[in-house]
Amino acid sequence: MILVVLLVALAVLASVTTVERAPTDSNQHDRWAKLRDVFPGVNLGLDLQGGLRLVYEVEVEAAVEDKRNHIAQGIVQELDNKARIKGVTTTLSRDVNTEFALQFPNAESVRSKNAREVLTSFRGAAVVESEDGATINMRLVDELVADTQEMAVKQAVETIGNRIDELGLVNTSVSPRDQDVIVEIPGVDERQVSRIKRIISQTARLELKIVDEPGSVSFFQSEPIAEKIRKEREEDGAVRLKVDGAGQYYLEAQNEHKGASGRQILRKFLAGIELPENREISFEEERARDAAGNPTADITCRTYFTYRTAGITGEYIEQSTVQFDENQKPYVSMSFTREGAGIFADLTEANVQRRMAIILDGRVKSAPVIQEKIGGGQARITLGMADSFKTLMDEATDLVVVLNAGALPAPIRPVTEATIGPQLGDDGIAKGQHAFLIAIVIILVFVVVYYRKTGIAADIALLCNALFIMAILSGAGATLTLPGIAGIIVTFGMAVDANVLINERIREELRTGKAPRAAVEAGYGRAFVTILDSQITTFIAGVVLLQFGTGAIKGFAVTLLIGIVTSMFTAIIISRLVVDFMLRKRADQLSI
Repeated sequence: MILVVLLVALAVLASVTTVERAPTDSNQHDRWAKLRDVFPGVNLGLDLQGGLRLVYEVEVEAAVEDKRNHIAQGIVQELDNKARIKGVTTTLSRDVNTEFALQFPNAESVRSKNAREVLTSFRGAAVVESEDGATINMRLVDELVADTQEMAVKQAVETIGNRIDELGLVNTSVSPRDQDVIVEIPGVDERQVSRIKRIISQTARLELKIVDEPGSVSFFQSEPIAEKIRKEREEDGAVRLKVDGAGQYYLEAQNEHKGASGRQILRKFLAGIELPENREISFEEERARDAAGNPTADITCRTYFTYRTAGITGEYIEQSTVQFDENQKPYVSMSFTREGAGIFADLTEANVQRRMAIILDGRVKSAPVIQEKIGGGQARITLGMADSFKTLMDEATDLVVVLNAGALPAPIRPVTEATIGPQLGDDGIAKGQHAFLIAIVIILVFVVVYYRKTGIAADIALLCNALFIMAILSGAGATLTLPGIAGIIVTFGMAVDANVLINERIREELRTGKAPRAAVEAGYGRAFVTILDSQITTFIAGVVLLQFGTGAIKGFAVTLLIGIVTSMFTAIIISRLVVDFMLRKRADQLSI
């Protein structure tokens, strides 16, 4: 009895945070603040209070291509380390994202036993065609491609959820649907929408690539580039060929030339020009400044001729934070994992006096010259495009959010976006509440009229059941949706049914001539098996809905499962305690 009283008291306290909402005005005092730390309260879902609904498509083919690149690079490293075959290079197919070729130094090394052992050890790739020469063509197996695509969607759901959590947004729903990710954020402030969308959609793919400065000379002095540059000069074009102090050649273009950005101009200029194997063009944007050092509207985009394969990627980042340099300008400091620190140290040691481009989502953030081997696993990203300290600080903070939450496994593309209002509206919700209360009152009155004092015990059990459901939802900080409300109503009806079974069984026992206490004992004992059977079958259905359902279906399943547990407890335990209390005064009489 004491335990039940304590549970009821705790449930009442837990429900207070749902009834008494936290004040929206920061100047108002929240008298339930400490209690709200333990019981956050029940929140209304998107269908009840409105909010933001976004649908993104995960570009899974990009994840497959990335997996192909990693496997190709891993095979080359294994051939170097285990088979002792030096100088193997890869050719990555541009048309089929699952195929690649390995070029060995000679045909003898291809036929060697060590090489064959390395190639067969990579179960994700199979030899498609083995030539008599020094080239082997390979392709990712279908099982790996399917797993990579499926995992890309799952990781996207997890990463987007982590980013939303980092922003402090609660009551959100992130769920997959085929190759789409559906994000629902109830009650979001319209002023936050642009920031939320930017952080969600940012791939946050960090790559550190070595700049091929000698290669830039031969590439940008090649005949196709030289011909285009001559044509640009004749037409007063926007693209300029330059060379820096280190002898590196690069292209440069300014924004808003003929209505296009510098990046668009350079991409158009380079379209149709074939790049050397394992090389790519990366772009960096820099805002011009006036004589006083203030940023202007002019933005210049320039190219870097980098290796296509990254020396190290963001998957090795352990933690990132916002720091300040000697001029109090914010930058992002990164620390690598133990494995990443070793890779980073080897990368910098092998490329001293060369530039290393720090690339985020395909844009070069900076390209410092490696002066010496960098140990300790620390690196930084400098940010220089902002107009003000606040903008720069916001950019650094957002970048830390996405780096710490993890990079998306593949780019995502927005499909639909909707800022929606509640489906029912305030009037509809109010009417629904009134209808629910009226139905509850009718049920409670009917049970008392039909079962007399024993009906009072059933009513107390029903009220405690509703209280326990709200307490559990409040303690979990759950989000209540229309399907969730439906689940509560279903379990409430099931709880009534359990009490009806018990009372009818007691009536049958009384008709056989048993004493009231013996009838109650037999009634609860025999009805328990029937109630348990029906609840177990419903519980199994709820588990299936929770496991395989999404969105609204899961909301219904959660409240249904919670309600089944609380219904069993209140119908069997609490109502029995109340009936036993009644029998203490009149053990020879039971009003039923």
